[in-house]
Amino acid sequence: MVDKKVIENKLAELMDIVPEAEGLIASDLEGKVIVGQTLTDMDHSGIAKKCSTIIKEFNGLGTNTGKGALKSATIELESGYAVIVGSDTGILIALAGLDGKSSLSLLKRNLVSISNL
Repeated sequence: MVDKKVIENKLAELMDIVPEAEGLIASDLEGKVIVGQTLTDMDHSGIAKKCSTIIKEFNGLGTNTGKGALKSATIELESGYAVIVGSDTGILIALAGLDGKSSLSLLKRNLVSISNL
């Protein structure tokens, strides 16, 4: 993943572009937070570690089915959404409330773009 400052700036820009975003987190593949910002007090480390586990499990599914590694996942939760984008070097996570449903594709597209830097 690129420099921490670059990621931090890109995620801040994304927060401005998508007002429904409640949080954005970047971590390494093991779930160690590189940078994170959320509108409310959230456990960035805990979120990143869980997303790391999700990616590892989905990668296992990809291996078992011959489909390859996880590129992205959009997860619908009771009170919102999580968008996860994985790369060879890190994980990007976007969090949104129920009002963010129409912005999920925009979040995903931007996270994929950032992950390709």
